[in-house]
Amino acid sequence: MSDGTDRFNIGLSKQAANLLTADTDWVTLASELDVSRYAPRDAHPEWSGSLPFRPMFLSYLWATVEQESLSGIPDRLSERPEIARAFGFEMDTLPSESSCKPVRLESRFEGLQRTVESAADDIRTLAAERGAPIGCDLLTRDDAEEDTPPSNRTVQRLLRKKGRQVLDELKSVAIPSVSIPRPDEAVYEQEELLVLEAIASIKQKAAHDSGEKMGDMKNPNPDLDDPFYEDGPSGETLLESLKQMSVDQIATVLNFALRKTYTRAKPRLRELEHDNGSRFGTRAKVALDITYVAYYGDRDEMKWVQGTPDDKGYNWCHKFATAVIVGENTHFVVGVCPLGSSDYAETDAYAGENKSYYVGDVARRLLSIAEEYVTIRMVYADREFHAADVIQTLAAKDLDYVIPAQQDKHRIGPMCDQFEQLKRGHHEANDTPLYVKEEFPMHGAVKGGVSNSKVYTNVVVLPPDEDDETHDEGSPQPFLTSLDVSDELALDRRRAREQIETYSDRGAIENSYASIKEAAAWTTSKEFEVRWFHFAFGCVVYNMWLLVDFLTQDRIGVIETRKKPRITLSRFLDWLDKELITLI
Repeated sequence: MSDGTDRFNIGLSKQAANLLTADTDWVTLASELDVSRYAPRDAHPEWSGSLPFRPMFLSYLWATVEQESLSGIPDRLSERPEIARAFGFEMDTLPSESSCKPVRLESRFEGLQRTVESAADDIRTLAAERGAPIGCDLLTRDDAEEDTPPSNRTVQRLLRKKGRQVLDELKSVAIPSVSIPRPDEAVYEQEELLVLEAIASIKQKAAHDSGEKMGDMKNPNPDLDDPFYEDGPSGETLLESLKQMSVDQIATVLNFALRKTYTRAKPRLRELEHDNGSRFGTRAKVALDITYVAYYGDRDEMKWVQGTPDDKGYNWCHKFATAVIVGENTHFVVGVCPLGSSDYAETDAYAGENKSYYVGDVARRLLSIAEEYVTIRMVYADREFHAADVIQTLAAKDLDYVIPAQQDKHRIGPMCDQFEQLKRGHHEANDTPLYVKEEFPMHGAVKGGVSNSKVYTNVVVLPPDEDDETHDEGSPQPFLTSLDVSDELALDRRRAREQIETYSDRGAIENSYASIKEAAAWTTSKEFEVRWFHFAFGCVVYNMWLLVDFLTQDRIGVIETRKKPRITLSRFLDWLDKELITLI
């Protein structure tokens, strides 16, 4: 995807486009910006003796980008001496509040006002796209907000405010990053099709219904001769556009949109990281999962339709795989891909008969996306990723992992059946009876290898747990792991149990996949591309929900302790229903 630099041709916007990265803050940006070309347009050059042009102009730009009051510039500069120095001030010669009154700055920079406002819009957009901690309204507090724990009334007000801002982000950051086809002579903009999709997602409508809803919301009392109502976007228009997209095109544009939703929270996530970067960003935990979306229609020529496990209440489905960055109270979807067709899988790289996909290839695709965001330190994957190809992939990337093991008939199953005889440990305080099999051999197809390649992993079998939702009720809990585990001593067993039970860190995302389905539009179309687009766009809406919840919890001071969203998805969608007019 383009970085967007080519859309800025001159001035401050062009400079910012060349300078802004995820690590660019105001100190760096101000140090690099060349504003000398604007000095001749200073309406009061005689003021430059005590209030030099460059620091005052950069202060004016700074306040405009951050949407802060002009009169508050001196106080904010005194609190941020590194920014003041980057602008060119000395700390003992900061401007006074009277020098920064709006009437004075607007008078001085009257001929530059449109230049600054246009550049400020571009800088905010670029910073949002690239995850830079500049112009990030979503992550700032109002000057009037207290540091004491807010009341419920304040929380609700904050939720409404942040929610409106996030809706604006959906329209100004996420939606423009998605490109879908439309006729050359269309009377509507591409964004209108995507707003229609957002309405369908948020209101749980089919695309056709959302087209009618969009018309009603856009103009409650329409002139039926208006071209919009004759040739404007409809559900059928949207469907036809989606049908023109390939599976790969949809994957590219919507994974790009997911990147945008994550980068909006990234500056604040970085602030919350521990010194070793182990919390949210630089040494992250990533969960891989496969979501089943039931399919009940005619399966003729439906090559993407897959069979389901025995525990599902339906026989056929579409499958979608997701990568989720797992933090304490944040679970952003950062990658998504469809499963089910050999046309979308590198089956030629495997020995033996081609299948619809190889799960190791799915893991590679998702991990490569996640690695664009973070350095991965731990991978949690669901049981379908129990495969030699996956273990080979994780070992090649030197990644630690915990994966629930499938209880097959010949290897893992017998371990579980004989758990009472194999386990070590006693039913005493601070001890856990468990069984560890180190250097356990696994066989299977591996990319670039033979059909029965051998890889090695460790197996840990924990006792049954009534709260375990991964394994069968009453069954021991087998896991595959790369972690250094042992069952020899009580201390070893405690350590092994603690390490494996970190798998519960992904527990909060076990319900995420049902939530993503709730955030996706539905369709009766048999075209897989349509169903695939709806699911992936639902991931974007899901991330927006988490972003609102994250920002609200951060503001009210519980981000460090809460383990689940404070705002339910149903409440978020109901609330967005009332605010949808902001998208139109």
